[in-house]
Amino acid sequence: MTSPPNLILEFSGWCMIRQPTDPDPYDERRGVSGYTFAFGDEPDLNRVIYFHESPASPPRSHGPPIGVWVTSATKTTPNGPQAIEALVNAKFDLMSDPMLENRNWTLTLPGYEPIVPFDVGITSRSSGSDGTPLVSIRRAIPLDPKHPKLDAWQVSEDVLTTKGATGMAFEPQTVGTATGIWDFFQAAVDRRAALRTDLEALERSKPHSPMVAQLKGRIAQLDFAIANPNDRRIGIRQIIERFGFDMLGGNATIHDPTNVLAGSLQATAEADWRVDFWMGGWDCDALACYVQGALQIPYSPAA
Repeated sequence: MTSPPNLILEFSGWCMIRQPTDPDPYDERRGVSGYTFAFGDEPDLNRVIYFHESPASPPRSHGPPIGVWVTSATKTTPNGPQAIEALVNAKFDLMSDPMLENRNWTLTLPGYEPIVPFDVGITSRSSGSDGTPLVSIRRAIPLDPKHPKLDAWQVSEDVLTTKGATGMAFEPQTVGTATGIWDFFQAAVDRRAALRTDLEALERSKPHSPMVAQLKGRIAQLDFAIANPNDRRIGIRQIIERFGFDMLGGNATIHDPTNVLAGSLQATAEADWRVDFWMGGWDCDALACYVQGALQIPYSPAA
């Protein structure tokens, strides 16, 4: 008896995290002693991971384009892979204000933190005659399926480890291949030059704009990084964290009225979905990092 087919969704792109950094406390709102800050009239550092642009976390100028998208969608079959074209370029999102939860070494060591909550939403760009997406998939899983109502600080260390990253890995080749950025020092130099140009123009046209404070703050941080190339402001761009776990608990919601998925996906709380991905290439000036991975969703046996 052959196993049921799987839907394999590969995804990648840049996300934003307005994240305070050690030794600042995890709930620091503006940045004091770490290396990330909210300048001028920017929103506070709120720790939320944004896979797509949000008014709560507007992208900084000259940073990478924010957005995580499905790059490949395939149904595995005994006769070979079958492309699911409707999900190529679909929006891949983490919903419900997810955060990296280590809380200054309190819950986990740095690099081993889980993302809480883990609520995946996938929406096709193409739509039907009524304007709704042709396909949408959503599933939120509890941190601990056996105790779904517990908060991150209440679950066991084993649960945090299972859902958390596997540590920080020095992988400049992984980051370079995915993002096209290989010279991290030069990237800082180029960013500073672009910001200086913006600042000079703004000081002439709108010298009292809050953007002046933003640009000056960002330039000061890049000045420090360039003067101290071994500083983590540059070194952290070569680091990644890998995540990989079974998604159990929580029913899925799947909208596919025209059967573009070519079968029914398993959607019960017991359905064993699998997600593997990495986050890294942390750009502490843009407050952005790269995400790349795959989500595997089993079809029902009859599919």
